[in-house]
Amino acid sequence: MTRETQNMRPLCLVTLLALFSSAGCAYHNPVEPGAAPIDLSVPFQVTLGALPGSGAQAGTATMTARVQNANGAALANVAVTFTTSLGTIAPALVATGVDGRATAMLAATDTADVTATVGKLSAHSLVVVQPPTPPAPTPTPAPEPLPVPTPGRPVAFLNVSASATTGVPLTFGVSSSATGVTWIWSFGDGATVQTSTFGTTHTYAAAGTYTATVSSAATSSASTTITVTDPPAPTPTPAAALAVALTCTPGAHVTTATFCNVSLTYGGVALPGSAIASVDWDWGDGTTADNSGTGPIKSHLYTNASTYTVFATVAANTVDGVKTAVTSTRFVVSP
Repeated sequence: MTRETQNMRPLCLVTLLALFSSAGCAYHNPVEPGAAPIDLSVPFQVTLGALPGSGAQAGTATMTARVQNANGAALANVAVTFTTSLGTIAPALVATGVDGRATAMLAATDTADVTATVGKLSAHSLVVVQPPTPPAPTPTPAPEPLPVPTPGRPVAFLNVSASATTGVPLTFGVSSSATGVTWIWSFGDGATVQTSTFGTTHTYAAAGTYTATVSSAATSSASTTITVTDPPAPTPTPAAALAVALTCTPGAHVTTATFCNVSLTYGGVALPGSAIASVDWDWGDGTTADNSGTGPIKSHLYTNASTYTVFATVAANTVDGVKTAVTSTRFVVSP
């Protein structure tokens, strides 16, 4: 022991006596650790240990740093700083107790490098943290037993289209486990029928909504709603049209007449020339000569060589009465 240390011992004893005399037996817990009350330049040692948790404490480890002097005696109230390379550690700053130990809790998901530092001296510990144990799966409850069906009357199901057309027979069917029964069919329009078979037909005479029912003494009844509509009106046949074809053989002016001929069809069927009631001719030269007739052929003499357009308006007798059509053609009268 050095002379300086020997001189400090009475001073420390006096200080402790002063503290006890002023504070009595009360214990004062510091809010946070202060600087170590020892001279950190004096040789001392820091060791670090780890106790990994398991079970409910998995994922954690208790870290304990121990501070001792060169002779192995515990050093109390020494500030120890804890740090970790992974996760968190708390508290990060802890003062050693009378046993020279400072404790902190590590929380991590994998291996962490934890350091305990006192002044310029530090200790390391590579801590392997056990992974948390997953919670046991909640057992699936056993399904409740299905109720045992009570035997009852056989069920009947009515099979029929939901729509129908007036005047068109509609097929009805019944599905059931019952056998050897008489089925009573009611169609909702006042008509009924009985069958020993599982099907029948019915024709509705008027449009409307009907409720059809099938039943028997041995089964439950079944019913459904049927919408009956009238068939669409037939598409009217287009009226036949009178078609006129006009052909002309042009002549020479003054000397040779031009002959024109009309041919008729009605509804695609050829009509004889006798079906012509009248023909009004427009020869295209402004004259009124030869401008009417009742036959299919007509001639006209042009006084000038030129290009002319001839119109023929024909009225013909058909099975649907007198029909009219107009046709034209264009030709050249040579000099």
